[in-house]
Amino acid sequence: MRILKYLLLISFGIPVLFFSSEILYLEFGKKSGKELILPIRGYDPRDLLAGHYLRYNISYQTDSLCPKTDPERIFIKENSEESHCVCYSHSGKILEGEGVFVESCHPTTLKNRDLCRVYLRGTCEYGRFRIGNERYYVNEQKALEYEARFRREKDVHIRLKVNPDGKAITDALIWEDGSSL
Repeated sequence: MRILKYLLLISFGIPVLFFSSEILYLEFGKKSGKELILPIRGYDPRDLLAGHYLRYNISYQTDSLCPKTDPERIFIKENSEESHCVCYSHSGKILEGEGVFVESCHPTTLKNRDLCRVYLRGTCEYGRFRIGNERYYVNEQKALEYEARFRREKDVHIRLKVNPDGKAITDALIWEDGSSL
């Protein structure tokens, strides 16, 4: 009976420890990451709200993303293990043309601090560059209000916190008037 009590305690303790460590990891990443502010746009005007998530496309502020977009490869999901990067020479708000696409995250380019102080690591899927932050969770009660506002406003940005490996965590959605979620 005593062993059953300990097993029960361990079986409840392990998930609590796991989720606590995950929360601490994400919060540490938000506090210590470099900040990037990029413009976003809704990608499907008929269904911006999927569940309680606003879905959008991030404008990476570079001209050439996923350059291998010949007609045969656009409809093919490329090898998701091969990562590519978009480099920025500074953190903060990124303007049009300040991003540089680096195919296969070439190490010599990533080490060049004049060209690449902050970079986002992602994959090319169906001819589009993805970092995995293409949706933002919103409160159920305010979801329809945020969806309507997202459709109406044109200058909406996302604030990302980027770790040294190029992995980004969404910090906030920034509206035209400067307020954020």
